[in-house]
Amino acid sequence: MQVVGLVTQTDMNLMPEDFNQEDSLLVYIPMSYGIGGFAVLVPRSATRPLNMSLEDAMRFTLTAGVTRDSRSESIGEG
Repeated sequence: MQVVGLVTQTDMNLMPEDFNQEDSLLVYIPMSYGIGGFAVLVPRSATRPLNMSLEDAMRFTLTAGVTRDSRSESIGEG
């Protein structure tokens, strides 16, 4: 499974002690249609950057891939 998420914290020293796991990132996973989302602690090795602007990533996620920017023709296809 793959999801689009937004890295919100890369320095785990700024996190509460129980969440201070080395080599992890805090990732916000928005839910479709702007209903909310989840903040999850994810190992860096389980993430990869996307060639997508923040605006395109939010549009894609919040609309469940229904709309897309004409500059991003490959998003949601396939």
